[in-house]
Amino acid sequence: MKKEAIVLMGVGDVLIDREKPETIFKHVAPIIRSADIAYANCEQALSDKGTPNPIQAAHHDSRNLDAFLSAGFDVVSLANNHSLDWGREALTDTFARLKAANLPFVGAGNNIIEAHQPVILERKGTKVGFLGYSSVHLPGYEATSERPGVAQIRVWTVYDKVDYQPATPPRVVTIPHKDDMNAMIADIKKLKAQVDVVVLCMHWGLHLVPRVIPDYCFDIGHTAIDIGADLILGTHAHILKGVEMYKGKAIFYSTGEFALELGAHMRDHAHIKEMDEVHGTAYLDKRKYSMIVRAVIEDGKIKRVSYLPCYVNEHFEPEIKTRNEHLGQDIYSYVMDISQSEHLNSQFAWDGDEVVISPQK
Repeated sequence: MKKEAIVLMGVGDVLIDREKPETIFKHVAPIIRSADIAYANCEQALSDKGTPNPIQAAHHDSRNLDAFLSAGFDVVSLANNHSLDWGREALTDTFARLKAANLPFVGAGNNIIEAHQPVILERKGTKVGFLGYSSVHLPGYEATSERPGVAQIRVWTVYDKVDYQPATPPRVVTIPHKDDMNAMIADIKKLKAQVDVVVLCMHWGLHLVPRVIPDYCFDIGHTAIDIGADLILGTHAHILKGVEMYKGKAIFYSTGEFALELGAHMRDHAHIKEMDEVHGTAYLDKRKYSMIVRAVIEDGKIKRVSYLPCYVNEHFEPEIKTRNEHLGQDIYSYVMDISQSEHLNSQFAWDGDEVVISPQK
């Protein structure tokens, strides 16, 4: 029997820091609630407990859970570099609050086995499975057999000398850790046997730098699809990156900041300020470009992938921009440009106010 079509939506990084958390999604909540399944990357502890990490401590507040619930999100990833900013007490409290609210999460757990557990959601007879991993967190944030943390895919970085002359910039080579890759492969294969569609949620990439996609992201993304993943949603880079259609399946290397209130303590971080100064005002505007990924799943397979262009306003709230708005056209052109410049196999076309993505002909 043919399965009825369902709609999956996914967004990028969410970090809320306001008195009324649910208002951050006020412009997009109706669209998100219209999805059969909606996903977001939660970049903070949903807790009031813990001690801040002296290196970084993104805002945490248990009230922010209500924002995810009221906007209609069905699953979140905790596999990122901020989930443990307030320590393991805050992380385990986050687990408890999410479970009590019946909001499933992936990419973190009380131990490494739990951190690798998928979330499986069924809608109209179609089963969609989610897995989450991070490659960009601080040492000690990873889950082990004895402590809570995130599911990780470690990455080796090699600086290859490309010229004998002093001061020549090296080529940066990044290689995913073999054991972690094997664990991911086993997770995907096991999940694929249980569901129709596998969604991989990856916290990865080179942040605060336009366009560039490190080698290891291609290695992880291509391997994941080779062994059964159907859609990859990348986060962390704080700016949109290109979209690749690999073997007919979409890899979003960065879906950008969706609703990210860094707060003064994070905005004033030396590295962030330095990158903002290096790239200038045009870059700062591009960081406000975002998207809602939309996938139509029919008869157990993804039949169509698109995105809704979004712009993050001065209040850090995402707004959908249509085909008839200049910002909608700007985002469309930008995503096409950064995909073509990185030689990704994808083409884009408007269909109403959605941008449909397909392989190059």
